[in-house]
Amino acid sequence: MKQRQIFFNVFLISIFSFFSCQSNSGFKIPGEREIINKNIASEYFAIADGYADLKKYDKAAQYYKLAMKDKGVAKSAYYKMARCYALGKNYKQAEEAYENLLKLDPDNTDIKLSLAYIHAMNGKNEKALSEYQVLVKENPENSAILENYINLLMFNQKFEDADAQFKILSQKFPDNKNLQNLEEKINSKLDKSSEIPPEQPPL
Repeated sequence: MKQRQIFFNVFLISIFSFFSCQSNSGFKIPGEREIINKNIASEYFAIADGYADLKKYDKAAQYYKLAMKDKGVAKSAYYKMARCYALGKNYKQAEEAYENLLKLDPDNTDIKLSLAYIHAMNGKNEKALSEYQVLVKENPENSAILENYINLLMFNQKFEDADAQFKILSQKFPDNKNLQNLEEKINSKLDKSSEIPPEQPPL
C-alpha cells in the first residue's frame, strides 16, 4: 500500500511538471509558478515520508532534500532528512546535518542527545563523552540520558567512572528496570566482546 502511494505521488509530480511546461508557452498567470513549485515540494515530502515508513532511509533523505526547495517545508524537511541519515547509519552526513540543526536551535535537548550519539557512532568518543556529561548535568531527572552515559563510559573502558555514575543512578532511580543488568556489566568489567555502544536515542 505504501509503495503504491509513493508511485501515485510520483505520478502527480509528473502531472504538475507537465502543466507547468504547457503554461510556459502561453500567458503566464501571476503566482502560478510558486503554486506549482509548492505542490511539487508537497508531493516530494509525501514520497519521502512513504520511504521513511518503509525504512528506506536513503531514498527518503533524497526526497526530503528535494522538498527543501519550498521554503514552507524546508525546515521540517531538513530535520527529517537529518533523521533519515542517522537511522540509515549514514553518520557522516547525519553529523553535519545535526550540527546545523543545533545552530538553529541551540537549546534543543533532543538534538543535543542525537548529536552526542552520532559523534559516538563516528568514533569521536571523547567528544561524545563530554557532551553526555553536559547533558546529564542539564537533565538531572532524565534516567535514560544517565544510562546512556554509563553505557558509553563502559564502551570506552572507563569502568570506575561508569561505576560512580551507576551509584548515582541507583540512588536517584531505585525502581529503574535496568539497574541489575547495568550492575552486572560493570562488575564483570565487560570483556571486549561484550562491549556495547550507547543506545540510539529517539531521533
